[in-house]
Amino acid sequence: MKSILIVLALFVVVMTGCWHKVNTSTHQMTDKAITKLDGSTEAIEDSLKKANALQLQSQFNRVVTPKAQTKPVDQHHSIDAADDPAIWYNELNPSESRIIGTDKQAGLALYNLQGQLINFASAGRVNNVDVRYNYPLNNKRIAVAAASERNQNAIILFEVNADSLRSIHTQPTLLDSNIIDDAYGCCMYYSRKKQAYYTFVGGKNGHVQQWKLITKGKKISLKHVRTISLASQCEGMVADDETGTLYIAEEGNAIWKLNAEEDADNEMLKITDSDSLNHNIAYDLEGLDIYYAGDGKGYLLASVQGNFSYAVFEKESNNKYLGNFTVKASETIDGAEETDGLAVTNIALGHQFPKGLLVVQDGFNEENGVPKAQNFKLVDWADIAKAYSPELNITPDNVWFK
Repeated sequence: MKSILIVLALFVVVMTGCWHKVNTSTHQMTDKAITKLDGSTEAIEDSLKKANALQLQSQFNRVVTPKAQTKPVDQHHSIDAADDPAIWYNELNPSESRIIGTDKQAGLALYNLQGQLINFASAGRVNNVDVRYNYPLNNKRIAVAAASERNQNAIILFEVNADSLRSIHTQPTLLDSNIIDDAYGCCMYYSRKKQAYYTFVGGKNGHVQQWKLITKGKKISLKHVRTISLASQCEGMVADDETGTLYIAEEGNAIWKLNAEEDADNEMLKITDSDSLNHNIAYDLEGLDIYYAGDGKGYLLASVQGNFSYAVFEKESNNKYLGNFTVKASETIDGAEETDGLAVTNIALGHQFPKGLLVVQDGFNEENGVPKAQNFKLVDWADIAKAYSPELNITPDNVWFK
């Protein structure tokens, strides 16, 4: 009997050890499986989000198609790279105006209106970009592009010409990471009141800083003049040079407006119908830009990423909401989805865009159903204007920055 008990005890010990080994091995395999599936899970979540956004997009009946598109950025199609465009108006030859597009993995691209790559400035992880005209430097008036650069958490400056982007900062303006945690959103502003140029830069933590451009010999430096704080992440922003108003898109909340002057207070007003109380707003709110229609009128455009659409508000008075439109595929060019940045101009750009131009980033670029690296789509403003009733203004002769 005693020997039988000993055998049973040994059996229990052996089986317990085996169970522990199997159990431990199962946990290890499960951990490895979870690690291995993380990427797939994220891809599934992204696919579900895309499907939901496409379903929401289908509810809009204002539809336009692109007239041209830029060459895709030089990245793999799975990499989020193209982000924010700006339009440079060539006063001497409008048909040779340019599109500046950020590649947030590598730098800034310069495209012509046919979408061909003219020049590329290797400038780091450039996220957002904006342009202002007639800055006095080296006894001439130049166009300046300001951009946010994430490698150094900095602001960088360029002179824009038809064939190049030339660095003109004394050195990159490094941001205090305790205030701006990640150089993200960026826009420019010319104050008619103070006859001064500025750039605004925002971080993912909701803080925005205003910097003044100051000439230093043959270069430009920046001086910090103001800090603005919002509750959460902001990227899209634009300043209205006519009214001195700054607009900021708080991605998961609403569009806010405030005084753009450096010595103004930070009191903000939420734009009515720019939050989820408007069923046509599906977060995130991303790129913003201004269409100048003259006589103080015009439009504020916003990328609504959650339903692959674009919201239009009046820029005057209380910013009346006018409705959303979408950019879908033509017979030869893919549509635009999940847009980050956008840029619009009312000014005639030669024979190709005589009524103005909208440029939008395409987050899911395809060619004949095959995924391609991200790029930018070019849309005729006249098509957008006709999609509304009453039609939106078309003012190609209003060179607003003169």
